[in-house]
Amino acid sequence: MNAVNAHPAAISGWPAAPARPAWAIWWLCGLAAVAGWLVLRAWTPSGDPTHAVCALRRIAHIGCATCGLTRALAALARGNLGAALAFHPMALGLTGELAAAWGGSGLALARGSRMPDQRWIPWVIAANAAAFLLVWLVRLVTGTIPA
Repeated sequence: MNAVNAHPAAISGWPAAPARPAWAIWWLCGLAAVAGWLVLRAWTPSGDPTHAVCALRRIAHIGCATCGLTRALAALARGNLGAALAFHPMALGLTGELAAAWGGSGLALARGSRMPDQRWIPWVIAANAAAFLLVWLVRLVTGTIPA
């Protein structure tokens, strides 16, 4: 490619601007998160176990590893950290992880760089799954899974 046909960013040494679809997806994810947060903030969870969505809870009458997570996120959206931690201790950490991933993606897009190597993502998912299992076992043994 000669200098006449080259992209201005390639000539100046600056990274090329990211494609518009990447920005659109990033903004849509952010808007979806804000919309979800607003819905959780307005939602009043039912304390009645018969309204539970969890199949394990309905069939075996045992809360699953994510039991209380939606209620914890709703409490967190209303600014009630104590209730959020009581409903599910991983809610705050998961919210932080998602915010960091969204912010990091936006930073990479703003810099015009490619998204960083994502081979670490399965490890983070595995670590979260192990943490959920550990929290669930502790809560099951101590009887602290929310009703």
